[in-house]
Amino acid sequence: MIRILLPLDGSEHALDAVRHVIGLRRTGLDIETVLLNVQEPPHLYEVVLAPDVELIDGASREAGEHALAPAAALLAQAGIAAEALVVTGDAAHEIAEQALLQGCDQIVMTTLSHGALLGRLQEAVSHEVLRRARVPVTLVPPPLREVEDDDLAELGGEPESAAAP
Repeated sequence: MIRILLPLDGSEHALDAVRHVIGLRRTGLDIETVLLNVQEPPHLYEVVLAPDVELIDGASREAGEHALAPAAALLAQAGIAAEALVVTGDAAHEIAEQALLQGCDQIVMTTLSHGALLGRLQEAVSHEVLRRARVPVTLVPPPLREVEDDDLAELGGEPESAAAP
């Protein structure tokens, strides 16, 4: 049995890694998964506003569980066993460390999140995981999609409907 760590940030794009693992299962691989969400440590501002550490930890854990729920549902529907884990810390460090602590054979994660800034942050995380990990890492790229008129408008091009024949 292959034990796969799936780090997820709660974005729709992160589910592409889950779909990739489901595809592996359909090829006949015996798979179990560990879903991981890494929450940032509380900032000083949060600590000042809510000095109860349990309240902050509970909110962080709840946010992480919420981020993992869609992936857990997809895996359950595919008949793949999944454990859920929410930790706090530096994302790249925690992903590499949890892969070892949870006895995972592999890490499967996406390369980009939705949006330019988040995408760059996720890309930086994925590259740092590659550097730190002691197990194989599979990076799932975003799926190809057709260019739509809105995309062209954002880039300054003309939509096909406005282009001359």
